[in-house]
Amino acid sequence: MKFAEIAVPVPVYQTYTYLIPPELEATIRPGFRVIVPLLKRKITGYVISLINESDRTDLKPIDDLLDDSPVLVPDLLTLAKWISEYYICPLGEVIKAMLPGGINLESNILIKLQKDSEEIQKYIAENYVPTQAKILKLLLENREMTVQLIRKKIRGLSLNFSVTKLVEAGFLNREVILSTAQTKPKFENWIKPSPAYAENSEIEAIITELSKSAPAQASCLKIIGMTKEISQRDLLKKGKFSSQAITALAEKGYIEKFQKEVFRSYYSMQSLQAPEKIIMNEYQRRAIVHIEEAIAKNDFKTFLMHGVTGSGKTQVYIEAIKRVIERGKTAIVLVPEISLTPQTVSRFTANFPNQVAVLHSRMSPGERYDSWRRLKNENFKIAIGPRSAVFAPLKNIGLIVVDEEHESSYKQLDTQPLYHARDVAVYRGKLNQAVVILGSATPSLESYFNAKNQKYHLLELPQRIDNIPMPQVTIVDMLQQRKRYPGKNVSTFSKALQDKIIEKLDRNQQIILLQNRRGFSTYIKCKECGFIEQCENCNITLTYHLPNRTLRCHYCNYTKKAPQVCPRCGSVDILFQGIGTQKVEQEINQIFPAARVVRMDLDTTARKFSHDRILKDFGAGKYNILLGTQMVAKGLDFQNVTLVGVISADTSLLFPDFRASERTFQLLTQVAGRAGRKNLIGEVFIQTYSPENMSLKFAQQHNFKQFFFSELPIRKELDYPPFGRLVYILIKGEDEQKVQSAADVFYRCLKIPEDLGKILGPIAAPLSKIKKHYRWQLIIKSNKKIDPSGRILRKYLLKALSTYKSQKQLRGVRILIDIDPISLL
Repeated sequence: MKFAEIAVPVPVYQTYTYLIPPELEATIRPGFRVIVPLLKRKITGYVISLINESDRTDLKPIDDLLDDSPVLVPDLLTLAKWISEYYICPLGEVIKAMLPGGINLESNILIKLQKDSEEIQKYIAENYVPTQAKILKLLLENREMTVQLIRKKIRGLSLNFSVTKLVEAGFLNREVILSTAQTKPKFENWIKPSPAYAENSEIEAIITELSKSAPAQASCLKIIGMTKEISQRDLLKKGKFSSQAITALAEKGYIEKFQKEVFRSYYSMQSLQAPEKIIMNEYQRRAIVHIEEAIAKNDFKTFLMHGVTGSGKTQVYIEAIKRVIERGKTAIVLVPEISLTPQTVSRFTANFPNQVAVLHSRMSPGERYDSWRRLKNENFKIAIGPRSAVFAPLKNIGLIVVDEEHESSYKQLDTQPLYHARDVAVYRGKLNQAVVILGSATPSLESYFNAKNQKYHLLELPQRIDNIPMPQVTIVDMLQQRKRYPGKNVSTFSKALQDKIIEKLDRNQQIILLQNRRGFSTYIKCKECGFIEQCENCNITLTYHLPNRTLRCHYCNYTKKAPQVCPRCGSVDILFQGIGTQKVEQEINQIFPAARVVRMDLDTTARKFSHDRILKDFGAGKYNILLGTQMVAKGLDFQNVTLVGVISADTSLLFPDFRASERTFQLLTQVAGRAGRKNLIGEVFIQTYSPENMSLKFAQQHNFKQFFFSELPIRKELDYPPFGRLVYILIKGEDEQKVQSAADVFYRCLKIPEDLGKILGPIAAPLSKIKKHYRWQLIIKSNKKIDPSGRILRKYLLKALSTYKSQKQLRGVRILIDIDPISLL
């Protein structure tokens, strides 16, 4: 008898052992999905390993095998174990995150009514219990319902207890059922001539005969005979007949219907372009030589490619992928979500036709699933996508690229596992003896520190392609602008930026404007009493949106109508404070009436393909001003853009976070790089109330190294990364008192030696309430010299979690441990 170690996607830090039924012993192996019983339900589990012996005598058998082949390639299983251990996340939840959404099966409880209406009414009258009465009345209307659906209709803590009592009384029957997968292969109806009538002469004879009595059928059969096989959808589009004609032909035996799988592709409408011929410069060629040497040796190496904006990093990636594909290997390219534009995808598909699969969140679940399966089945050799594409099911990986490696979007923030895709990419590269390239014009301080300490190999691209000069950057002091032009409207657009926009519009050149806040005003305030509208679910001000005059929370999406008068004092004197993209758009239309402006933020890109359409229209010259949030700062290459304006550089600078300066420098440098390509010189205007800030001055000079060496001593003094390791512990729940108590209890459970690290808190988080959940936090700063890998610290954290959970005194509170956080808000 054999056994299997199974991980299940539930928040427990353990795996389970199950019996392998004899009929599955020859088939099952690590990486398969199975259905297993867990407590009173059935759930999808993942086979981790096979075991020949077990001391347990009460083990349950595996119910069923879900796949024909393992869903996890071997290195992904090893990677999952590392992520589980390093990021302190249950192994089953890590594996679930690696797979396409909607493919797992889970059980539900189906409740069926067993008595008639008369008996139920009598029971309710004699034994009235409110929850039981509600359940019975609901089932009288529907006869059978899942517990999940009943819970949505009837809210109450005693639901399971009430159902059990009704089952015992004989009124209900309870049955465990399995759901079907939400995401599965898609099939379409196709049609072809029947084998008996496959010859053209036979089909023509039938068509002649049908044309007299059934002309629609004759027309239909003619198209089928010409195409040999055709989808029913396309057939109905081509001919002037209905589906009844197709059915009649099938009944007569002239045609056969069959099903054919359809590959769903987000980029199916994109036409393949011939790759542009590019002559690489000396720095690009030098980078390729180093990368190719490592690829040829099957040598795991991590390269940090620091290249200024426009230096041709993407072409280096493409050349490196060519070397990998020539050796029969595969590649993964990670890009930030906002940089995954048709421009980016087309460059790779042009160079590698029919070899690129894209994975990203704007795709439908079916599109993602089909791309994932094509990679798993080795139909495609290259995976491109944001964070989760690091889990692409490719075998024999030779190269992993992380473009814009500094981007915060590579860090998973809300749901387990809270991994950083850049660091996972490096570890997956190590498992595959593959080359890893981290590319950026503004590398993270941690990555550049690793390169300076020779953990990574530094490659530099200090010049733009064709020696195009870097744009000239002007810092505009907005306080001086107001003093210099009293009575003028210079609060949003300085006089200098206004003049420059007019100049570029007159020359028929294009402009990109960055304001990293969406909406119209960041908050509204009563001038009389100072009242500010706040979200009822979050401790945050509501943002005013001009369409429909609404106030909206950008954390929970709570929306309400903006008041005409102050809710507190009744004053009509309401101030609209702060500047969002909608307000900037309105002012552009007022100050520059001839401008054709398009806005790109979360409000205008919510619909599918809207992001792509905006960029396509701007590239085609339909608009001459592109206004947006940080979406417009990265991954864009428009030849006619000669001016970039930053409306307010202070938006990110004033965040209460130790990375605020770094993020500001990165954002400003990146958006500045959108200006000036090919033969047109670029100009950048940065508006600020903090003109002496060093982040802005270094961004003005395009001087990353000076920024790095000025910021490093500050990090060292405060023991922040890259010198110390941070752990952010968030405690949240709907009961404020319970959350605070849980934070105190967990703090007491943490027994960390003083020389290993220090604990800050517990204290209310800066964003103290989000989505009706109160938030408290603890921050641990650990000593990297004593514990370089963080292994010792993680042992203390796991022990604290175990001690905390054993007390079982604070239900309804969730603890989230974030290893290497990118934000402390």
